Amino acid sequence: MRRILTAIVLIPAVVALVLFGTPHLLVAVQLAIALTALWEFLRLAEAAGFHVLPIPGYLFGAVLSFLPLTESPELGIVASSMFFLMVMMVVAMRPGREMSNVVGSVAVSFFGPIYVAVPLMMLVWVWLNYDGPYHVLFALVVIWSGDTAAFFVGRSLGRHKCSPRISPNKTWEGVVASLAASLLVAIAAGLWFAGTDFWWEPLPLAAALNIAGQLGDLAESALKRNAGVKDSSQLIPGHGGVLDRIDALLFAAPVLWYYWLWQAPFAKPS
Repeated sequence: MRRILTAIVLIPAVVALVLFGTPHLLVAVQLAIALTALWEFLRLAEAAGFHVLPIPGYLFGAVLSFLPLTESPELGIVASSMFFLMVMMVVAMRPGREMSNVVGSVAVSFFGPIYVAVPLMMLVWVWLNYDGPYHVLFALVVIWSGDTAAFFVGRSLGRHKCSPRISPNKTWEGVVASLAASLLVAIAAGLWFAGTDFWWEPLPLAAALNIAGQLGDLAESALKRNAGVKDSSQLIPGHGGVLDRIDALLFAAPVLWYYWLWQAPFAKPS
């Protein structure tokens, strides 16, 4: 019940933000989500035995979150990545730290912001462009519908485990139900926006988003299993942590970004 009540509160708020939010508000919310998810990721890394570098990691994540507001986000990603990689190397070598931990500390602290902040930044990047809010909302609904179908079908009808080593509760029945739900959303969106002639156009994107989202969910499950925990935190009642809620989106966001990048030459100017 807590899971359902939390969703009833959060989903309308996210939809309103995507459709009616301002760029600076969206970046601020993205920043808060990214830093919270990064905090959870670094806790998982520490639980797995890594010595993390939290301050450079949070600063790197914050810088990445603001890049959509710049003129050249691509250049910003490269420049900030090189800068913070060097900063983390210097911090990891400071006196008092074991030299045997340098590679692990730098690797996990550098990977965290890339894993969490870059995909969220890509969503805002798409949002800022022509028809961006509708593309982002479509991706969110595809992921939400897939997650919901997988959860309920997997619990009620799931019999065949799809990845018992990583996530024992995931079943092939849930996987199929998730994909089917996402495709139904795509068909509904196609009929609503394109009519009967081109209703099929959103289907490939929905399928790619769903598959990427399910892989993202498995990837975070692997991180949690490596750390020996069930949830990334308990910040969201009935849902675990922020990272637990956005894990699918972290893999789906680059798919949406690449789709937008491919579509951009054909889009109308903003």
